[in-house]
Amino acid sequence: MNPSSARQSVLFAYGFRPFFLGAGVWSLAMISLWLYLLNSADSTLDAMRSPLWHGHEMLYGFIGASAAGFLLTASPNWSRKPALTGTPLKLLFLSWLLGRFSMLCSPWLPAWLVAGGDLLFCIALVATTTPTLWNTGNKVHRIFPLLLALLALGNLLYHGQFVGIWQESAQRGLYVGIDAIVFFLVMVGGHIMPMFTRNALANTEMLPPIPIKPALEIAGAVTLTAIVLSDLYDPYNAVGGVILCVAALVQAWRLSLWHTLKTLKIPILWVLHVGYAWLVIGLMLRGISQTLHWLPPTAALHALTIGAMGLFTLGIMGRVSLAHTGRPLQASFSFALTFYLIIAAVCIRVFAILIWPMQAITLSALLWIGAFALFIVNFATALTQPRPDGLPG
Repeated sequence: MNPSSARQSVLFAYGFRPFFLGAGVWSLAMISLWLYLLNSADSTLDAMRSPLWHGHEMLYGFIGASAAGFLLTASPNWSRKPALTGTPLKLLFLSWLLGRFSMLCSPWLPAWLVAGGDLLFCIALVATTTPTLWNTGNKVHRIFPLLLALLALGNLLYHGQFVGIWQESAQRGLYVGIDAIVFFLVMVGGHIMPMFTRNALANTEMLPPIPIKPALEIAGAVTLTAIVLSDLYDPYNAVGGVILCVAALVQAWRLSLWHTLKTLKIPILWVLHVGYAWLVIGLMLRGISQTLHWLPPTAALHALTIGAMGLFTLGIMGRVSLAHTGRPLQASFSFALTFYLIIAAVCIRVFAILIWPMQAITLSALLWIGAFALFIVNFATALTQPRPDGLPG
């Protein structure tokens, strides 16, 4: 096997490899492009300058790839079934690339063609992961295919506006997609964070068992479902704002059970806790924005997208990449630095924008670019080279 074929074989040996690398590169490229477009007068790119286009590519390009990488890696462990590898994985990744190409060419292609090219990945991901996730033996895992279907529905609503099926549906679609990912993070967080925390602190702390409160879990699911329904109706309604505030309090209570303060000496662990804290903050800020109108809706939304999704995604992609390539489960200095860059980016984008709008957007974008450039530097080799211990994966 020649070196090029060998690298390709390794890259498609497990789902996290192509999708985490793709997520990192796309995130870096899209924020760089967004920064350029904000400072460009090129009228041919007006469609890509739209906040809707920017939001779509960060949600369905970046977050979609990272969610795919996580589920394609976790589901074989949960179900004890073979992982998606080789040609099927290549085809799934190709469908993601097709979506990105379609969106990049959207100013020059018919809307129906862009929609078809982009929706293919959402449909393929649901079809690929549902059989495995539905039969893990744990009914909780069945929520993930439903959330992927909800994500696909959001994408359909987005494209439906431009195809001419619905009016003013694109923004609703993005909000529904964001709701799906917030629900996704809540489910993943509850599944892994208590376990990761206990395992990491086992040698230094005698932690009491982390309780699971069924009533709290039900309250979380009910409030998040209500947010989805509210956003389908109107993403800015006051009743939805009240529900968002209640959801934030429920998730804050949940997080308070997970010994967050004891994780602060372990960057690869605290990043998940801080990301979850930003999920709480983002839900509360969205609620305040919709009820009291004290801050712009986009500022509240970026608390969720930069703070919660950015930090959680970096933490999970780094952790999975280290663990599944046989490397020590420790964040290097430069990888840990990415966490601080994202924290700075979200603080500036959410709060400083009230005083210095353009400067805040520019600086937060540069911080994001720096963070994901460092992610690529840290993990490109691990994601494209064989495991150093010689094991498969």
